[in-house]
Amino acid sequence: MNKIVYRLSYRLNLLAVCLLSACASTPETHFYVLSPLSLPARSSPAETPKRLIGIGPITVPALLERKQLVTRTGDNSVASSEFHQWAAPLKESITETLAQNLSVLLPNDIIKAYPWSAYGDMDFHVIIDIVRFDSNAAQTAELRVNWSIMDDKSHRLLKHGQARIDRHQAGSGHADTVKALSETLEEFSRQLAGSLASLSP
Repeated sequence: MNKIVYRLSYRLNLLAVCLLSACASTPETHFYVLSPLSLPARSSPAETPKRLIGIGPITVPALLERKQLVTRTGDNSVASSEFHQWAAPLKESITETLAQNLSVLLPNDIIKAYPWSAYGDMDFHVIIDIVRFDSNAAQTAELRVNWSIMDDKSHRLLKHGQARIDRHQAGSGHADTVKALSETLEEFSRQLAGSLASLSP
């Protein structure tokens, strides 16, 4: 009887050690955020805001509606990294980043991320359809997007267009991927700012 108890106790202890070893070897999960443009130093107060501009709604492919970072490994294959994840839902992160970027690029306008119902009616809002927002095997971040600017008062389509922006990564790490993706959003923000600047309030 004592031998049976001893063997059972030994096996349980061995199982516990194995489980602890497995837990100890699990890689740490890393979380990432997109980087917006930095606010420039202002030498004089801004003018009275001219327009209210809403950013969104934004759509992203179903492939990107996940926590993991996605890399395209071939024409018809992708890989997602279980231990390298977005710190917040990607659609909301893109919306907030674009709104912050445009607030820097259009300092005399008030830019609000979707949904903006608490702020009342906008003068314009920008509908954005993200087609691609990932990196590829060549370590290049790719942004493919369709956009439309709507007049909120008349519900008219004022402008629309497409953007295809690539940024080569500085390195092969996931942090390099996120930095390059942030740079594609910076360039897209500059293109949008140019289109919005030409519209009268």
